Amino acid sequence: MKRKMNLKLRGAILLVTFSLFGFVSCDKYDDREVIENTFTGNVDVTSGAQDTAGDFTGTNASGTFSFAWINPQSKASANFDLTSSSGSVQMIIEDDKGKVVLNQTRSAGGVDTYAGVSDEGTSGLWIVKIIITDLNGDGSYSLHPAGQPPNQIYLYSHLR
Repeated sequence: MKRKMNLKLRGAILLVTFSLFGFVSCDKYDDREVIENTFTGNVDVTSGAQDTAGDFTGTNASGTFSFAWINPQSKASANFDLTSSSGSVQMIIEDDKGKVVLNQTRSAGGVDTYAGVSDEGTSGLWIVKIIITDLNGDGSYSLHPAGQPPNQIYLYSHLR
């Protein structure tokens, strides 16, 4: 009888434990939380609603700036550019499942602007990684869920 009671108690504890795990979010990061910032220049992040945008500047600056972004859609509209005498900028975006949906690089002296839509992915928490190498100047980036009009902050960042 005592053994049956122990098994029932253990079963009940396991059930409660697994139930609690089901209610706890598995997301590792908050929306727009900076994950890594090894960039030796300056990054200014401006955001509004589901859009995110920012500027970066530097002299011989290199490093990675990455952050989490909640995308309610299965695609993202991405824009980035650099105005620099040297260097490059690479944007890598992973969807909620870790699938790379965008991987683009632009270099000074060549095509220095990217504007496009990511491959299809899973909506949810996306990871955006911007890798900047040997920047001597400035640049900017912006993202918004594909299929939705950008908000005013996004529009303003591209009208200046």
